Amino acid sequence: MKVKRQRITVEELLRRYAAGERDFTKVYIRDSRQGLMKGIDLSGINLEGSALSFDFSGAILRKAKLLIANRRSEVG
Repeated sequence: MKVKRQRITVEELLRRYAAGERDFTKVYIRDSRQGLMKGIDLSGINLEGSALSFDFSGAILRKAKLLIANRRSEVG
């Protein structure tokens, strides 16, 4: 079954998070840059069901919901 996901950029995710949004369920985010999230606080973010392909190394993810969908799943 094909899952519909909203495509957003890492920059959009960070902008919306900074504005107070925490629910990013069923989004598709892809970014090949390394170290982009180092030191970024994403505490409380909800990424359940999302398809992510970017480097979370160094991000702060306290109380984050990270039941992530398979990176190879269909994106619509």
